[in-house]
Amino acid sequence: MAAIPDLEANKDERSLSNPSYILGQHWFRKLNGSRALIDFPPAYDYLKDTLSKILPQTSLYNKTVEMTLLNSSKSNAFVIPGSHMFIYSDILETITSEDMLLGLLAHEVAHLELRHYERQSQHSSEELQKTLTLIGAGIAAALAGADADATTALWLGGLANQAENTLTYSRNQEQEADRRGRQYLIAAGLSPEGMNDLFQAFFKRALGRPKLEFLSTHPSPDTRLSDSFSTDTKETIISYKEPSDFEYFRATLLAYRAGLEERPYTYLDQQIQDINAKNFAKGLFSYLIQSPDRSIMFLERLNKHNRFTDYLKALSFTAGGKKDKSIEVIEQQLDIAPNDVIFSMLLAQLDNLQPQEVKADYLYEKRLFWRASIQYFQATGNIPMALNYRAMLDFSQGKDKTAQLLIKRAQADAKKSDKDKIKRTELFFNLVKEAEEKEDIK
Repeated sequence: MAAIPDLEANKDERSLSNPSYILGQHWFRKLNGSRALIDFPPAYDYLKDTLSKILPQTSLYNKTVEMTLLNSSKSNAFVIPGSHMFIYSDILETITSEDMLLGLLAHEVAHLELRHYERQSQHSSEELQKTLTLIGAGIAAALAGADADATTALWLGGLANQAENTLTYSRNQEQEADRRGRQYLIAAGLSPEGMNDLFQAFFKRALGRPKLEFLSTHPSPDTRLSDSFSTDTKETIISYKEPSDFEYFRATLLAYRAGLEERPYTYLDQQIQDINAKNFAKGLFSYLIQSPDRSIMFLERLNKHNRFTDYLKALSFTAGGKKDKSIEVIEQQLDIAPNDVIFSMLLAQLDNLQPQEVKADYLYEKRLFWRASIQYFQATGNIPMALNYRAMLDFSQGKDKTAQLLIKRAQADAKKSDKDKIKRTELFFNLVKEAEEKEDIK
């Protein structure tokens, strides 16, 4: 019998001394280089804030869970070792309320806290590596352009294949994650009913589809549903809720998803009821297909504005050559929140300002800083430093060889005052690659 992995040996779920983190981070970087990546920072801000309601209720040592949003006609959400979470745009067709989203997040976070991936691996890290290699084969095919929907290849790589995929959870683990997730919600003063609504919606939707991916990777027998509808007395949940941007988070993902449809605007009309969120989604889709003037037309129909709508308005004004109007929108947001990362980095890019260093725990925040830094150093003629930040961006997208070539070019031409910073970047790349080689990740 194979030895059971020592799950307590590495308490920090996001440390390079933790084999699970190294494996998960490798594929996380690859997926962030996918053409299917949804890159709209307000959506990540919202998801981070929503997760922050759940994570304090867990016993995870590191409360940072990295997030990636992917555009796909597949409907799924999942986590991989090292506290990495993925959500596909199509699943937001099913999730129509914030309570349902919280139910989903609580369930997935429970898989992380209970270390189901590691525990299910019967042959320690070697078997886990084999499974992640299957996923990686799919990712590589997607990145090579094997399919217009980049995430389809991910599934072909084995993620949805229950027969071969050791990362597919058992029914007992699913029930364990359901129950632990409900405990989080109750402890946080949130309604656990969203999880019940979530299961009902998945089963209802599955009736009209040959295969629903979430149910393939998250087996849900009748006992799981009956567990959801327990008649036990529940603790009273405070009914008042603070205003939420859930509708705009959902609209963001569905705007990307609309691009996979033949009639995208009709699709958005069918999927989104809230008139403001619908116009925002149509505006975002218009921006994504390089129609900034049409995007502004939809945004002008709004009678409600928030960070989602203002960020899109700033992007659209910029794309339409109206930089002054874009800066005006950004500065209005910064008057309210001077340290807002996404708007301050956008302003830095527009004005070629050197961005202030920010404490960034999440990749989407780091991307904003790196992009602003690239633009600033290009504008000031400091090409080695621009290459340094370009290398960091490429490395975060799994383009390791390109990143290492760029950092060598930066080192060769850098001013003496910049060499130490570039050297630190190179050392970081080497640390990650050494950790991956130790785990035999190729």
